[in-house]
Amino acid sequence: MNTLIAIAGILIAAALQARMPSLWWLGGVRVEFLPALVAYVSLTMHRGRALALALVAGMAQDALSAAPFGITALAYGIAAVWMTSLRDVLDRDLPWVQLGSGALTSVGAAVVAFFVVGASVGAVFKLCVIASITGMLTVILFFALDYSRMAWGNA
Repeated sequence: MNTLIAIAGILIAAALQARMPSLWWLGGVRVEFLPALVAYVSLTMHRGRALALALVAGMAQDALSAAPFGITALAYGIAAVWMTSLRDVLDRDLPWVQLGSGALTSVGAAVVAFFVVGASVGAVFKLCVIASITGMLTVILFFALDYSRMAWGNA
């Protein structure tokens, strides 16, 4: 049941991410919720479940974007495996670990997309802006999801 709730949350976050307006004053970037969710499940759940949910998040993002199907799923899967293997070393309750994991997940997805569409100076600027916004959003998401798990008794 927890996995179904997580998949529903991922699909809601993907739909919300696709419907968010672009921030014109930052060069037209969009806020990304899915890298923050991938970082959360990777540092919270077991490797198998984290990898499965990361692949679902990547497929949902690829389905709602113009990227080739499976590119983001590959990046999120690599990020999930990497973070679950470093979970013993990382303290998931530290805000800088949360910020870094969300930002690096976002950067990983963008770098994989750069291999397909190419990179430019403007794209690298947008990558840095999106990574920093996603990192800050990850800290907020960790707090909100940890609080909801505590309030609902590890639902």
